[in-house]
Amino acid sequence: MSLPYRPGDRLPDLRLGSMGGNSVSIRDHRGRKVLVYVWASWCECRERLGALQEFHGKRPDVAVVSIACDVTGPEHPMRYLRKAGAAFEMWIDATCAISRRWGLKRVSVPILLDEEGSLLKAGNALDAAFLAELEPLLARPAARKDAPEPRVDTRNTRVEILMQACTNFLSRKRTDDAVAALRKALALDPENRIIPKQVWVLRNPEKFYSGPIDMDWQAAQPPVTPLEG
Repeated sequence: MSLPYRPGDRLPDLRLGSMGGNSVSIRDHRGRKVLVYVWASWCECRERLGALQEFHGKRPDVAVVSIACDVTGPEHPMRYLRKAGAAFEMWIDATCAISRRWGLKRVSVPILLDEEGSLLKAGNALDAAFLAELEPLLARPAARKDAPEPRVDTRNTRVEILMQACTNFLSRKRTDDAVAALRKALALDPENRIIPKQVWVLRNPEKFYSGPIDMDWQAAQPPVTPLEG
């Protein structure tokens, strides 16, 4: 499982920004089941947004939230959301907050929560098999309301600060400094698989956005090295 939680565990609240710039929270959906899809514009998982929209159309009773893990902001993810005709909630995580709050270190992760914010199921891909397994879970009653919410370290936000610094550098066209900020964040969280590929994106955006993602090019690249200090 991609999450360090078991079915029945309540996940910590997660507050992010919507693509429209509003503050949004998983807690806002208490009382409804929630299907969360953690993806990125630089990942082939962007091609599953159409399936997410299809599910949303079939199950309007379920809150559907997509979370794009893109340090460059909403421009690239919105390209694929529009292509999919997305009418579900569209959030963005530019600072890897989801890694600290939920312990999630990768993308292409679908997560089903019950009405109390407790985990029902997490998968490794939003594929037909995962979606088929949701049906019996959607009929399951919510967990007990007094399920404890895990404690989260609210002080150690160094990775998020560096990711925000990356965004600020990008706004001033300082790509080298933005890449350095990402590599410093990776030194603090070396198991994080969300951070390193975004270094490639900043250096070679054409390999990700000029057509299909160039997987052969990626396979030939050396690993991104962390930068201490």
